[in-house]
Amino acid sequence: MLSFRSLRHVVLALAATLAVGCAPTLKVNVLQPARVNLGAAKRLTVVQTEGRKGARDFLIEELTRQARSEGYFQVTDRSDEGIVVKVAGRAVQMLNTGNGPAQGQDEIGIRIDVNDWDAEKKTETIKGTDSKGKPTEREEKFYEAKTVASVTAFNAAGKALLAEEEYETVGRGDDKDSAIGNAARALVGRILFDMTPKYVSKYIRLDDDDKAQKPIIEVAREGNVPRAITEMESYLQSNPQNSAALYNLAVLLDASGKYQEALDLYTKAISVSSKDYYVSMKAECAKRLADQQALSQ
Repeated sequence: MLSFRSLRHVVLALAATLAVGCAPTLKVNVLQPARVNLGAAKRLTVVQTEGRKGARDFLIEELTRQARSEGYFQVTDRSDEGIVVKVAGRAVQMLNTGNGPAQGQDEIGIRIDVNDWDAEKKTETIKGTDSKGKPTEREEKFYEAKTVASVTAFNAAGKALLAEEEYETVGRGDDKDSAIGNAARALVGRILFDMTPKYVSKYIRLDDDDKAQKPIIEVAREGNVPRAITEMESYLQSNPQNSAALYNLAVLLDASGKYQEALDLYTKAISVSSKDYYVSMKAECAKRLADQQALSQ
């Protein structure tokens, strides 16, 4: 059984949790770099492919289709120009540049080597029960495919952001071609997933302890953040040491993508108040700034 003191601590902790849950927040959608950060580049150019021609053509077509569907990258195929790429560690050397334009600063060169592209027929035993609850078994025949490709992605400076990284996927189908197609589509999906930045939703907590600021907070939560910034700046001029005003203006700038300005204000707010969530929100803003800088390189 909990002692009175222990029970009191539990109640206080629960009350604090509920208070945080009821605190006003601003929802923001933030673009975060993928595992393989391609910086500001939004153009992928396939410069060289090796392996079975049918497999190479399928991968290029599927890469183009999926990239168009996601809407982030534009894909260009220059694999028929005779461009030759040599990979040495994390560096790439162009032994033959082809007859087209030089690689642009906003462009990522791609080399794809098809290592495996096949399927085999398999049989699987499916167990179940009939309408009377009796055990049943049946055999199901299908094809299982494996596709393996090595991918190199490099920028205009010759830096390999992916250096012959191997991707392997499996797929099933009623026939050999459909099984290989399913596996290959999954392979391309994994490649693009590793390269494509994603929008994620974040919630930034506001400080509503100062009742005079609540109308401004409501303006922001209704979607008019620019007006809320103007009103909060005016309020702060009259209350320069108000920690909640410093913090809330930081939040509003943070939600507007002005991360460096927000960080400066978070720091000022923390110097006036010791609220824990001031520190955690500042840390999240610093991460957003780092992501923004990584995506602008």
